[in-house]
Parts: sequence; structure tokens; C-alpha cells
Amino acid sequence: MIDIKELLYDIDLKLNKIGSNEHQGIELENKIIALNDAHINLIKTKFSENNVYKAGLDSFQKRYNDLESLIEKDKFLPMTNDNTPLKSWSCNLDLLKPQYMLGIPGSEYVLADKGDCKSNPLVISQVKHGDINTVLKNSNTKPSFEYQEVPGTITGHRWQIFTDGSFTPKKLYLWYVRYPKQVDFEGYIHFDGKPSTTINSELPYYLKEELVDIAVRNLALSTENQNAVQASSIRNNTNE
Repeated sequence: MIDIKELLYDIDLKLNKIGSNEHQGIELENKIIALNDAHINLIKTKFSENNVYKAGLDSFQKRYNDLESLIEKDKFLPMTNDNTPLKSWSCNLDLLKPQYMLGIPGSEYVLADKGDCKSNPLVISQVKHGDINTVLKNSNTKPSFEYQEVPGTITGHRWQIFTDGSFTPKKLYLWYVRYPKQVDFEGYIHFDGKPSTTINSELPYYLKEELVDIAVRNLALSTENQNAVQASSIRNNTNE
């Protein structure tokens, strides 16, 4: 956990150290917005597919561990028949609680029934939506209850699973990254008229520098503080 007071202090320290006096008067609510945006940006960076290929799977595991407190494990959703010619079933990830943000690659599987065989686990092979017709026609990639594998696509926050019509998907199990709780600090009024309250960041303390640098960069861009933008970008590259 990171104390919100430390985050706000570090933002002021880095902006004031690099920028001119005109950048010292940023409103509290704008800093809070920048910090909450920085949380989302940091999480997306940690779980970006580009990082897996650029730095390797060992590095990806470290990034995964960085945000383990935000990972929801073994959650499930019921699947509904789409009644389409492609024999697809789907579920809406927006129904998950806490709120779904990003999936954990390779964690998804389906429980399916076929005859007397109940709740058989089937691994989902994620494919591009435009390739699904080709995948369904290929004997090596088409759905198979016996080989325990089905193709699936994810569009937005909706998983769609494809079958051969001989079995019935019941539930989709997955791990996912939830949205972090939004940080806040007492001393201003929200847009809805409610007073702000003090809420600390739930990210691990060692991510503080990365979080602050992202927030500083966002604030520096909005105030045209080019020196601060450049310095924060250098620190972010070093952190990666």
C-alpha cells in the first residue's frame, strides 16, 4: 500500500524541482485524476503483450507478481447459447465482481457437458475473430470435447466460445485483473457534490516511483512542462 500523502508530495517535488513556478499551482483534484489515470496506465503497461515478447516470459512473471493483489482467481460466469450457425456460446465479463479490467493470458477454460460426461474442462485457444471460420474448418484446431480444447474469441468484455454442436458449455472459469480502487484525498468537492475522502493506493510500495513518474508526465503534458515530460519519460524507461 502507498500512502496518498507520499504520492502527492512526490508529485510536487518532481514538478517543482524541474519546472518553473507556474507549474506549482496544480489543483489537488487534478493531481488525484492524474494519479488514478496513472494506476490504469501502469497496469496496462505491466500486462501488455508487447512486454512478454520484448522482455521474455521471466520478465512477464515479475510484472504479474507486481500486481498480484489485483488478480481475482478462479472466477466463473455461466455461458448462454448465441443460437448462431457457428454454434457459439458466450458470457459477459462486465458481470464479474470486482470489475473486470484485463484477462490473464492462458487462465481461461470452460466446463462442458456431453452425454453422461459432466463438467469436463476444456482449454480455450484464443484466436482472432476474423480467423474463426478457418479455425473451425481445420481438423487440428476445430472444437473437440475429446481433446479438451475449444477455440474462442474475446471482443470488448465478451468471451465467445465455439463448439461442434455435440457438447454444451456451462461455465467459463478465468483469472483476471480487477480495476484498482481509486485514490483520493480530503480537501475538495467531487463533481457529484460529495466531499473527497482520504484513500491510499493499494499497489505495492515499490511501484511508487513508477506510479508518480506516470502521473508527473501526464500533469507536465497538460501544463506544457517539457523538461518534466522528458525527465519522467527517462525514469519510466529505466523502471522498465
